[in-house]
Amino acid sequence: MDLSLAQKNNANEIALCYYHTTNPFVEINDRSYKFITKANICLSWVKEEDAPAILAKRGGCCGSKRPIFRIASETDVRRWTNGGGR
Repeated sequence: MDLSLAQKNNANEIALCYYHTTNPFVEINDRSYKFITKANICLSWVKEEDAPAILAKRGGCCGSKRPIFRIASETDVRRWTNGGGR
């Protein structure tokens, strides 16, 4: 999985989105991440080494076979950070 183009913050963490606005709590590699919904985007900043494990998680209906996390786009991060401002 190529994370080189993913949106990163000053701490070199990657922005990931959850497909619903329910603010999940995710534990990976002895670290915890809380996804927070702002501007209808559920996002968390995660350590780059934890991103593949989070992105590999599946859920939803029909046997929990669908991806439930994705890499945030630049627009997602801007809207989440600024509340939809430009």
